[in-house]
Amino acid sequence: MKTFIGFTLLYLILANQGISSIQQDKLHPISKIILGLSEVQTKDFNYQQLFVALDELAESFQTRINDENSSYELDQQSYVSDVQFYENQINDFKNKIAQLEIEIKELGDEGTRLQAFLAEANQDLNDAIKLLAQKEQQINSDNSVFESQNQEYADTINVLDQAIALLNEIKDEASLIQKKEHIKEVSQNMHKSMKKLSSKRVFYQPLVNVLTQMTQSNYVDQENLNKVISFMNQLRQNLIDAQQSLQNQHESQSKLQQDILSETQAKVSGIQDVLIPLLGTEISIKQSEIRTLSSILQDAQSNLADAQENLVATQNRWIERTSTHNNLLQQFNNELLAIKDAENALKKGGIFRQ
Repeated sequence: MKTFIGFTLLYLILANQGISSIQQDKLHPISKIILGLSEVQTKDFNYQQLFVALDELAESFQTRINDENSSYELDQQSYVSDVQFYENQINDFKNKIAQLEIEIKELGDEGTRLQAFLAEANQDLNDAIKLLAQKEQQINSDNSVFESQNQEYADTINVLDQAIALLNEIKDEASLIQKKEHIKEVSQNMHKSMKKLSSKRVFYQPLVNVLTQMTQSNYVDQENLNKVISFMNQLRQNLIDAQQSLQNQHESQSKLQQDILSETQAKVSGIQDVLIPLLGTEISIKQSEIRTLSSILQDAQSNLADAQENLVATQNRWIERTSTHNNLLQQFNNELLAIKDAENALKKGGIFRQ
């Protein structure tokens, strides 16, 4: 109301002083209102009240300018704080994302290495199982060969024992005639048994020949017979020694093969029961950790996007706030200029402050 009264009074004075001829398109909106009252006539007007009204009006606009500047300064402080907050958030999320990506890659690399170890362990298990089967087959085969060879020695020694016992019973021609059939039978058995021992053929073949000759003659040469018996005893001892050597060799080889078999069985058990389950557990743990970190990474990326959007929105709001601030200041300054122009117009009309 003071503004309206002040400009109204001002216009009345200017009208009386002949200033109403100012072009309306160059006047302030308030001045245009005053111009609309150009036909109002005043007498004995108190001009000092007009100056008071103008001062109060100018003070009102200046107060509004000050208030707007104060409000803008507070908003600016809030804006700077918000920008710093979002920028810190963005930096934190970027650092967190970078660290998470490194950790996920390291876990992925470790998982890949564990997968390679698992594949290698499975291959080692397959190889060990094959080796185990081969060793078991070899042990069974070796045992079979040993049993066969050992039995051959035992059979041959038994035939020699029979031959030696039989020859020791021959003392004269009568006993030779009586034992011929038995000697023939022993000779055939010796030939069959010792034939299996091909390495001993050079030793047993003369004995077979001697026994064969004894069945074809009734003459007993006791000296030669004793030599034959002595030779048979030597051959028997050689066979016993060879059989013992075979047994010792078999025991040594069996122990070696059994040790290898035990080691292979232990390896199979270790890989199958310990290593593979352990690797499987480690791989599962790594995969679980990757899933957990990947979820955290997604959250961090989402939070980063939100922080970036909030920063852009804050900056855009500040641009709008600055534009509004500048427009308000421009408007208030225009009002002050209008008041200044009015006071200058009064001066031109000869009206001054007392």
